[in-house]
Amino acid sequence: MIPMRVKVAVGLLVGVASLLGSAHAVAATAAQAKETHYLCDAHQHLVVWRTADSASVEFIDRTYQLQRKASHLGVQYIAPKAALIIDGPEAVFVADDRLQLGRCVESSSLAER
Repeated sequence: MIPMRVKVAVGLLVGVASLLGSAHAVAATAAQAKETHYLCDAHQHLVVWRTADSASVEFIDRTYQLQRKASHLGVQYIAPKAALIIDGPEAVFVADDRLQLGRCVESSSLAER
């Protein structure tokens, strides 16, 4: 028969190990995300972190989580109330709670001009 304190210790150890594993997975995903800064027509800034299947868009005081969607028109990321289309150094972002930003261009592309 295994003493109760050993069972509790094993349970805690398993819990900590699973937390460390999930934290490592989140850190690995964040490390794989490509960060791109855009300057938009309205002189506003947009920051996008992209992976192969998702994007996180930071605009002013809000962050939007979008999922990649197959498309013949650039690279598209969609959420129920927001969309991001990236085509080369240009991007268009729309959300139902934000005004139209117009065309956005990668900051590094602007520096090259």
